Amino acid sequence: MEWFLGAPLFLALVYAGWQRYNLYQWCRPADHSPAVQDAYPSIAIVVPFRNEAHNLPALLSSLYAQDYPGAYEIILIDDHSTDGGGAAIVPNGIELRTLRLCNYPEYLRTAAHKKNALTLAIDHTDCEVIVTTDADCILRPGMLRQIGHVYRRGADVVLGPVLISPVTDFCSAFQALDMAAYQLFTAASLRSGHPALANGANFSFRKGAFERVGGYRGVDHLPSGDDVLLLHKFAAVSGLRIRYAGDREAVVRTLPVVGWRALWRQRLRWAGKAGAYASPALTFAQALAFCTSAGILASLLLGMFDYRFALVGVCSWLVKAAIDRRLLRSVCHRYGRGELMRWYPLAQLIYPLYLVSVGTAALFGVKVGWKGRG
Repeated sequence: MEWFLGAPLFLALVYAGWQRYNLYQWCRPADHSPAVQDAYPSIAIVVPFRNEAHNLPALLSSLYAQDYPGAYEIILIDDHSTDGGGAAIVPNGIELRTLRLCNYPEYLRTAAHKKNALTLAIDHTDCEVIVTTDADCILRPGMLRQIGHVYRRGADVVLGPVLISPVTDFCSAFQALDMAAYQLFTAASLRSGHPALANGANFSFRKGAFERVGGYRGVDHLPSGDDVLLLHKFAAVSGLRIRYAGDREAVVRTLPVVGWRALWRQRLRWAGKAGAYASPALTFAQALAFCTSAGILASLLLGMFDYRFALVGVCSWLVKAAIDRRLLRSVCHRYGRGELMRWYPLAQLIYPLYLVSVGTAALFGVKVGWKGRG
């Protein structure tokens, strides 16, 4: 076991170096190149939903409040709701359409219902840009304007920040910090030239780019991954310009899941599609984070028999905690969420356990249902 003694600390130092590189990319100045297109592109906001009657009114209010200077429409796709969600849809002067997936059997080719719903909506709009979001989200009034700015500068795909709100307890605070870390890696990997992550709650692309990569063809057998897997298809095409809209006004707020069990199941579902990823940067990030946390936990367990392992485990944990704190402080400061950092010490204590449990379950092929589906 002597050979293992220094491995966890080595992994923690590699992890710290990698995160410092991500922080450097995150802090790089945003793109302020002049517009190459005078007019704002027309936008279709596409929202697949299933049993979201309680969330739709708030989402629609935020969509109606957009100060976008160009034309935009809202397309809602009802994915076999059973809660009467359609009754919550109240038009307010903005062009709004509701499509019901059950009325289009030709789009039910696979079990990937969300991808089917998105494809249906995209096929039924002539707008230049598609913006996807979720029914449990709230958009800031200037969100579309910020996205439009980036497209006027020549972007083909735009990724935007997603934050968890409200934070009412430790579970929701843990999710908020975890999501903040995702935002940093999303921007950092993109700016380094290897886009790895996207979030369907704030994801947009030109319709022409979607058609150019064949839509979801090739990944439409997977029930999730409508965002990350599509991003990887975009990234594989030479010449497509992928950008990150990091301004505060571009933030989309999404609700936390309720309870630790629901969180674990959600994250396991996300991790379950890792084998289909076409991004070496994302594979490396997941493997490094998992191995670093696993090394810390293994050292602490071995420390019950040899105190040297316990010392290595604690030192490795401190290295990881220090660099993670620096990154999260940067993200929280940028988006005015500094109050989240008071939860950081407790979140860091349980994070290795959480990550290793989810990663191990994913490696052993554990499957979970989500929102009533497998």
